[in-house]
Amino acid sequence: MAVPTRSRAAAEGVRKSILRFPNEILSMVIEHSSTLELWALCRTSKRLRSIATPFLYRNIHLYSAEQTLLFIRTMQSQASESSEPLWLRVQEFVIANDNALVGATSQIIDDLTSVVIKMTKLKHLLLSSKTFIDFTHLLQSSNFRYLQTFRYVLQPTPSSTDSEEFFKFLARHRATLTTLCIECQKPITLAHSIDLPLLHTYDGPSWALKFLKKSVGSLRSVVLRWKEPDIDYRSPLKQLSKAHSIQTLEIVVDTFPGRLREPTILAAVAQSVPHVQILRFSRSALYGFSFDDLMPMRQHLSRFTALSELRFAIFRRESVSAVNDDLPILDAWLRVCGTLCLVHLDRLTDGVDWRLVDGAWIPSG
Repeated sequence: MAVPTRSRAAAEGVRKSILRFPNEILSMVIEHSSTLELWALCRTSKRLRSIATPFLYRNIHLYSAEQTLLFIRTMQSQASESSEPLWLRVQEFVIANDNALVGATSQIIDDLTSVVIKMTKLKHLLLSSKTFIDFTHLLQSSNFRYLQTFRYVLQPTPSSTDSEEFFKFLARHRATLTTLCIECQKPITLAHSIDLPLLHTYDGPSWALKFLKKSVGSLRSVVLRWKEPDIDYRSPLKQLSKAHSIQTLEIVVDTFPGRLREPTILAAVAQSVPHVQILRFSRSALYGFSFDDLMPMRQHLSRFTALSELRFAIFRRESVSAVNDDLPILDAWLRVCGTLCLVHLDRLTDGVDWRLVDGAWIPSG
């Protein structure tokens, strides 16, 4: 007969002492457990498993096709096994990458859509996939009363039906949506704009702002993305002039060389959104602007009233220079923009964060 060790006996004593509490108290405690802790609790006893399992399904992130199939089967089996199905516990549902739906048949998509529609307590819905998946039925049939975050990939060439259903979905959730992320290759047309009064975060193509012009006033964080053939930078930034509460603006450019340049966009930002606090430029292609463009930017920086952080990604130097060559530029910028205290200059080969400490620029990174 095996004699329990001290550690096993101690663990058994802890388990028994925990089980003395009623389920309501245990649920309040378990609710704050991490995923790994929840898995451990599920392996402890049937009672703790029944309490901990629903909390495992608060945040669903699908990374592989196998995981997606298992998730669908688990949700479908709940229809007859539980008075409170697990889908009512899901608060965040994320298709994390293309692998989650690789090789998915139309039946799998339909089954997954049927499950997601039942998640009436969903707060965050992120459907991210570079390979387009038709979730039109999901847009048409769902109504999430608590939805705060929505990310969606429109067809590369959206049909009028697809875009209309997308904007109808937004209008249906206008009372709760705070964060909107859109991915779309080409501009779409819409006869009217959408009012999302609580929207404070937007990440998507620059042209889509014209459909959100009624919601711009509440925006605090914005990521604007330009892709070919869209090179109109003035209109979207002019729309942002109404965003009086904006704090962070990121400009992401993916155009051919010379089509859109950072100094040109910076001038437009300074004119339209001079009160922004954090301004970041990044590129998804290696078409950097010139190091010699940095010094002349001071004429645009002089217009900003609260800018504390400025970031530039991927620029090129005409010659090999020491990092200290940045200092005259930083000092010139600081003389015209006294609120500046953090500058990030990301070259093709390295990046440097410059922080203002006691009136001196200190490099890091």
